[in-house]
Amino acid sequence: MGGFMHIKKVALGLIAGLVVALAVPVSAFAAPSTNVVLEGDVTRQTENTTPTNNWVIYTRAGTPSTAAAFVEGPAAPPLGTGSLQLSTVTSSDKVFAFNFDHEGTKLADVDTISYSTFRTAGSAQQVAALNVVIDYNGPTVDGGFSTLVFEPVYNTDQGEVVSGEWQDWTATGIGTWWSTRAINGQCAGASATCDKTWAEIVASNPDAIVLGGVGINQGSGNPGLTTSVDAFTFNEITYNFEKTAPKPVKATTKDQCKDGQWQNFQTQYKNQGDCVSSVANKKNVSFVPIGD
Repeated sequence: MGGFMHIKKVALGLIAGLVVALAVPVSAFAAPSTNVVLEGDVTRQTENTTPTNNWVIYTRAGTPSTAAAFVEGPAAPPLGTGSLQLSTVTSSDKVFAFNFDHEGTKLADVDTISYSTFRTAGSAQQVAALNVVIDYNGPTVDGGFSTLVFEPVYNTDQGEVVSGEWQDWTATGIGTWWSTRAINGQCAGASATCDKTWAEIVASNPDAIVLGGVGINQGSGNPGLTTSVDAFTFNEITYNFEKTAPKPVKATTKDQCKDGQWQNFQTQYKNQGDCVSSVANKKNVSFVPIGD
C-alpha cells in the first residue's frame, strides 16, 4: 500500500507540475519556426519606396524584374526544393528582398542570423549579402539611421566563396559586419578596422533597434553575378524560399485520401486504402491516464 501511495503522489506531483507549466505564457517557450515564402507572399517595388507588404523585393530603376525569381533548386537547397535567385547582369543592377516583421526589435534580443547561398555565376568572393536597417541610438533619440552589412567576402574564416554548391554563413557569433554610417564604437565602411561582430555592435549600441527591413541584398558593382538564397534565419524565424508550396506531410482525415488526393502528400502512400489506414491508425492511438 505504501509503495502504491508513493507512486500516486509522484504522479499527482507530475500533473501539478504540468498544470503550472501550462500556466506559463506560451511566449516564454517561443520555439524557432520556419515560414515558407512564395511569389504570392511578396510585393515587387522600386528602390526607395515605402514597403506595402511584409516581404518586398526591391529593384533599382533600370534593373529588370527578372533580377529576382523563385526557382526550383539549384541542386538540393537546404530547405524544401526551391530558393530565391538574385541576378545582377550589369554593374548598375541592384536587387534586394527585405522582410519588415522585425521592426522595433532590439538588436540585443537577436541571437541568430544566418543564411545559405549557391553561386551559379560570378567570380572572386562576391555573393549576395545580408542587410539589417537599424536605429543605433534607439527610438527616443533623433537620428541614428544606418544599415549593417554582412558579406561572406569579409568572413573568409567561414570558408571561401565558391560556385556550384550550397554554402552556409553565420552572421552572429564570429561573423563580422560593416556599417554604412559611423555608429557608436564603429566607423563607416567595409574594412578590417571598421568591421565588428554582432556582439560588439550590441555592446556599443545597447538601445539599437531594427528600424526597417532585414534581408538579402545583391548590390551594384556585381555584374554577371547569380546567387540563390535559402534558409534565411533572423532570430527565431527561418524563411524557406520556394517556387511552389510544399506538399503537406501526411493526411489527417479520410476525405483527404479520396479521389486521388492520397498522392498529394510528402508521405508516399501506396494507394487510397493505405492513406485511409494511416489516418485510422493515428486516431486509434489513445492516452492511458494514471490510475488512482
